[in-house]
Amino acid sequence: MRLAFTVCLAHLALEFCVLGTLGKPQDLLKISKGTPVCHPFDEYKVPRTLYTGNSSMGNVPILEYKISELTSFDSKFELRTLDPEGIIFLGDIGGVTNWFLLAVQKSHLSVQTSHGNDRVVVTAGPLISDGQWKKIVVAKREEGVSISVDGDKIITVQQSQESRDAELGDGLLRIAIGASLPNSVPLGINAPLDACMRDWDWVKQDSSVLLQDSHTQRCWEHIVPGSFFPGNGHREEDSSWALLVELAFRPVEDRGLLFAIVDPQKNVSFSLSLKQPTKELVLHLKDQIFGSSAAPPSLCSGQSQFLQLQVREGQVMTELGEEKVTRKLEDKDFHYLKAVWSQPGTMVYLGGLPGELPHHPPSLTLSLYHPHSSLIPLF
Repeated sequence: MRLAFTVCLAHLALEFCVLGTLGKPQDLLKISKGTPVCHPFDEYKVPRTLYTGNSSMGNVPILEYKISELTSFDSKFELRTLDPEGIIFLGDIGGVTNWFLLAVQKSHLSVQTSHGNDRVVVTAGPLISDGQWKKIVVAKREEGVSISVDGDKIITVQQSQESRDAELGDGLLRIAIGASLPNSVPLGINAPLDACMRDWDWVKQDSSVLLQDSHTQRCWEHIVPGSFFPGNGHREEDSSWALLVELAFRPVEDRGLLFAIVDPQKNVSFSLSLKQPTKELVLHLKDQIFGSSAAPPSLCSGQSQFLQLQVREGQVMTELGEEKVTRKLEDKDFHYLKAVWSQPGTMVYLGGLPGELPHHPPSLTLSLYHPHSSLIPLF
């Protein structure tokens, strides 16, 4: 069995990349005073913006308006994303019988809406997930509900009679941004949309609750493709077993964990980390140093660094910059790693280790953007 990961992280005071995805902004931990800074990180987040991906942490902005007080059902906003799938907003009047969803699917806008006991699904329009700001307008017209992007009408869906009747009643309009509503119908879509929203106007009503002075609800000023690890592994069936890890990262501090395999008993079986002050790339096998090599002079230059780790029968290879090192791996150690990897409950940690682990690799100092480590269940 051959297992491969192409990895980008946003932890360990590092920026990592998987091309084609956008990192989820989280609060930065302040680098402690006196800590040597490898390359400064731009912490600025833009006021009067809304990050739509907070539903993954249980924080879902929900607007509520009395139907009797509305003079319009039109809404507009600007959206920027690199995420190919996720919910922009879900609105309903009367719960599961009358709802409207605007989402991104396969990098294009997608509409789902109730229609009696059925639903209508339409996906169309230009590429949305290109990292550029798009002005989106949702407008109620005689022919139905229309969606426009940058002034071009791309989707029109006919309203059901139930929807028209609900708009004449005295119920409550609810709008959840970036997530589904409690007790909503199954939508068949990955809910959190890693995106930024600005300049919104929701049904011409007050929405100042979305402008709370919260760092986590704001967006980074600049984004690039990458900086988010989605937890996807690539597996090819083979008669042998090997592990390939590829990292693209830009250090803010020249220390911390890059990659670790942790067994079900929470022992760190294998890890790769940067060590300060020697600026070495260090491998640990079980609780022993397996080997180390010098990091390149460009480590703190602010440029992306590319690292490859290969574990296969008889050898372990690391390559960082122009430094490529191959080390002998004893048969007993190879079979040990293979056995750990095959155990249900074994985890891969990226960018840090949780505090409850009883055994950390020695000489390991962590510096994280966010106090939570990324992890991937293998089975």
